[in-house]
Amino acid sequence: MSVDMVYTWQFAQGSFFNIVWKDIAESFNREFEKNYIKNFSETITRPQFSSISVRVIYFLDYLTTKNKLKKKKYNA
Repeated sequence: MSVDMVYTWQFAQGSFFNIVWKDIAESFNREFEKNYIKNFSETITRPQFSSISVRVIYFLDYLTTKNKLKKKKYNA
């Protein structure tokens, strides 16, 4: 069993901040109890692997940046 949770925030046009959390149960068994509470308890107590990743994608417009750097160069 695995759980994937993704949070994405677009903070500027073309720019994103992502947080991804993944949780994977170590063993998978096709046998299950008909009792929901017991089934849930077994799922929680099994060994699990968790990972979290953070990613930032920032859109940088080449022409706008180039023009701003030129203006700073001539003003200095």
